[in-house]
Amino acid sequence: MAIVFMVGIYRLNSLNTTPIKSSNFSWINKSEIYILGLVSSAFAYPIYPELVREHLMMYSGFDEDPKVINDDFFLRSKVVQKAINSSKAIDQPVRLVWPTSSYPISFDYDKYWEARTALALNGGYIRIKGNRAIVRVKITYPRKSFAPLFEIPGIGMIGIEEGLFWLLQQEGWLASGHVEWQAPLTH
Repeated sequence: MAIVFMVGIYRLNSLNTTPIKSSNFSWINKSEIYILGLVSSAFAYPIYPELVREHLMMYSGFDEDPKVINDDFFLRSKVVQKAINSSKAIDQPVRLVWPTSSYPISFDYDKYWEARTALALNGGYIRIKGNRAIVRVKITYPRKSFAPLFEIPGIGMIGIEEGLFWLLQQEGWLASGHVEWQAPLTH
C-alpha cells in the first residue's frame, strides 16, 4: 500500500508540474487525471463531502437549471455569516471569497470548517430569499490554481493543480454547471 501511495504522489507531482496545455497531455495522462478525480474523491469524501459531491457532478453533466441541494453545512462558516449580514444589509447577492491558504486540512475545528466550506463554495454568491440563505456556485475549475490539501513531513505540501481538471473540462471529459446550496436561517 505504501508503494502505491508513493507512486501516486510521484505521478500527482508530475501532472501538477506539467504546463496546462492540451498538447502536453496524452490520452493516457488525461485518463490518469480523470481517474485521479475519482480516486481522490473516494479518499476526500469523509473530510470534504460537499466538495466531493460537486466534483462528482462534473462526471454526469448538468442541466440548464442549477442543481439544488438542501444542506446547512455552510452556515457554520464565519466568512458566510459575514456575507449573510452584508447581503441582508444591501439586499443583493454577495460573493464568497477565501484565499487558497484556507484550503489545507487542520485539526483545529474552526479552520477545518472554513476549509471545508471554502473548497465547496469559493467564488459563489450568497443571497437571502425570505428566511433562506442560498449560495449559487458555478462548478468549474480555474486554468491555474494549486489547491494545497495537507503536508507530509519530509515530502512537503500535497495538493492538486486544479488546472488539470480545467483541461478535462476543455476537452469535454468533465462538465460544468451551477449548484445552489440552500438552508433556512435560524435567526
